[in-house]
Amino acid sequence: MKDTILLLILTVKITTGLAFLAVYFRGHRKSALYLSLGWLASATLPANISSSIGVDINPLLMGAATALTLLGILHLITEETEVSTPRMVWYSLPSLPLVYGLIESIAKVSPGGTYVVSGTLLAIGGAVLVEILSSYYKSRAQLFGIAIFLAGVMSMLYPLVYSNGFINEEQAVYISSGIAAFMAYAYYELIYSERFLDSGRFGNGGSARLSLSRGVIVTTPEEFRGMSESLTDYPVLAFHRTMEPVDGWICYRISTVEGSKTISPTSLYRITQISSQYFREARKMGKHGVIVLETPEFLKLYNDFKSVLKLLSTLKDLAYLSNGSLVVITTKEVWGKEEWNYLLRILE
Repeated sequence: MKDTILLLILTVKITTGLAFLAVYFRGHRKSALYLSLGWLASATLPANISSSIGVDINPLLMGAATALTLLGILHLITEETEVSTPRMVWYSLPSLPLVYGLIESIAKVSPGGTYVVSGTLLAIGGAVLVEILSSYYKSRAQLFGIAIFLAGVMSMLYPLVYSNGFINEEQAVYISSGIAAFMAYAYYELIYSERFLDSGRFGNGGSARLSLSRGVIVTTPEEFRGMSESLTDYPVLAFHRTMEPVDGWICYRISTVEGSKTISPTSLYRITQISSQYFREARKMGKHGVIVLETPEFLKLYNDFKSVLKLLSTLKDLAYLSNGSLVVITTKEVWGKEEWNYLLRILE
């Protein structure tokens, strides 16, 4: 029975690890690469694999899995917040578990040090994830952070509990299978979330040259129909209300009805947040980012005019800073004369 469960854990971990790795090849997010490699490196840990090369490979696998996971966490935080982490953190955090694992593998001693160091760092990493990424991924960040934190705590306790006979090998396998299932779900929820997948959108797309001018373009729905043909199959970020999405675009519908990829007209901060991430990635990839905002007058129905102006001003600044384009689709007739003049003044 124990061998069957171990084989099941191994199969599930390798299968899900490859699924997570596929996300990297889709969008080339480094966080997806390191998190999936860390997950794959930990796949065989519950089996306590013996080595024929003169070293105990399990501490080394534990150290490598932790080091890769920590690198994935650091990259994820950097990708989302664009906050520069000191180089010392990048070098020291992953190195600690790796060095412990290497030493204990060569010395063939109990891997307690590797498990404790790895567990401590993972627990801290999980707590940091919840704190920093909850505003970006909401409950998914909390779930993922809790899973990493739990894995860290269990890793710290493992040498104490197992070595002192509080649990036997079979019980350890059952506990490992439960934690593995929970972590697989948490990893999936984060890595296959819309936000994570939409990031990296320039990885496999956006190779076409655009004739669209950079900066702000204010146009009518009729004029935009002709313009949109040149944007087909390009990773345009569109916030739309009535128009049909174009092939290759990343679209968010502005609606009061909740649904997949919808944004409430009162959630202006989400438009800013998504746009900032989009332009940041476009800038990183050296691409021409294009954002289309349809019917800003609809936003005015649910927000005061000043709030809408602030949103447009922010989007304009993001477009200019990223050397990208902001296309605003509206008509003069739906605005008051003074509002229209303010609108043009903000966007000029």
